[in-house]
Amino acid sequence: MSVLRLGAGQRWTVDGPAWSDLSAVGWFSLERAGFRFDRHHHSCPEYWAVVEGRARVAVGAQEYDVAPGDLVCTPAGVEHDILRAYTDELRLFFFVAAVPEGEPAGHLHRQPEFALGHDVGRPGPPAG
Repeated sequence: MSVLRLGAGQRWTVDGPAWSDLSAVGWFSLERAGFRFDRHHHSCPEYWAVVEGRARVAVGAQEYDVAPGDLVCTPAGVEHDILRAYTDELRLFFFVAAVPEGEPAGHLHRQPEFALGHDVGRPGPPAG
């Protein structure tokens, strides 16, 4: 299999090509009705490609304003989060590298309350 057709909101975690070293690929979006997200980390690197919208994200202690065409690159073990959305819709394509053998997969949380997620603030667009 060389082409995966992923519609909005779809992802794969086990149905991808057997030869791929990615552990997950898909789309996610935050829309007016559900602007919530969780501060988390992974046992492997994760990448978000911003497709639509603008936001402020955190990768470790750094914060960045992102827009379409930006690629957010998060190393293994580094917490990341969506702090604020500047637009009514934020749509991202993500891919997650291979999970090292014996390590946990998925969203990992350093504090239990992080798993509950938080409201993503929605102020006006950033200056400039």
